[in-house]
Amino acid sequence: MSDRARFIGLYALIAAGAAVLLSPILALSYHATAEGAEALETGTVSAWSDPARDFVGGLITWAAPERVYATYVQLFALLFPAIFLCARAVRARRPAAGRLERWGWRSALFGYGLLSIGLLAASVVLVDASAAVKGSSAYAALDVVFISLMFPGMAISVIGSTVLGIGLLRNRYEPKITAGLLVLAFPSLLVLSTLLGHNGIALLPLFLAWAVAGVQLWRKRPTGATQRSAAGGLRVEEGLER
Repeated sequence: MSDRARFIGLYALIAAGAAVLLSPILALSYHATAEGAEALETGTVSAWSDPARDFVGGLITWAAPERVYATYVQLFALLFPAIFLCARAVRARRPAAGRLERWGWRSALFGYGLLSIGLLAASVVLVDASAAVKGSSAYAALDVVFISLMFPGMAISVIGSTVLGIGLLRNRYEPKITAGLLVLAFPSLLVLSTLLGHNGIALLPLFLAWAVAGVQLWRKRPTGATQRSAAGGLRVEEGLER
């Protein structure tokens, strides 16, 4: 296990922890914008969003609503690549499995990569906070990024993740919690984004799934260190025998 893979695992773990805290605030900041306020017409959205916005207070009122939301999207864009990198590191160490798992890996990794690029592109567009204002020229640019990168990336990510999770469960992948959370990716996007009013919260199962896998990557010692330790132990045993 290389140091690079271990630090990718740590990145995935930190990103998941940050996403758990950030994704609800991201949703609340979206609901504070003119466009996001439309989501509050859904009863389940307003039921949690109205009291939650009062509770977080200054976290979503420190600037104009569009600027606040743009900033949290930019922060979220720094977290999602951890999913792609961690999944790629796990796949590189995973032996070839059945057809379902192989297709799950291909589609999930492609989706993760596409969505990562889309979020990073959106964060660049959102340097101009007017991109969050419907009808502005910057908003049109953001719309292009969403339609061409973010939406297909998200759809492929969650569908591929669910397929991958089923394949991993069938092939008895460990840790099982990663596979189980991946299975939930597609239904979570359908249900949570509707009930809670934002896609960011619906992506939490992905963050948590790869965080668990990331812990496993982080705990594994580098190959060189393991070999040196084994060699040292062998030398000690040889000395004792003499």
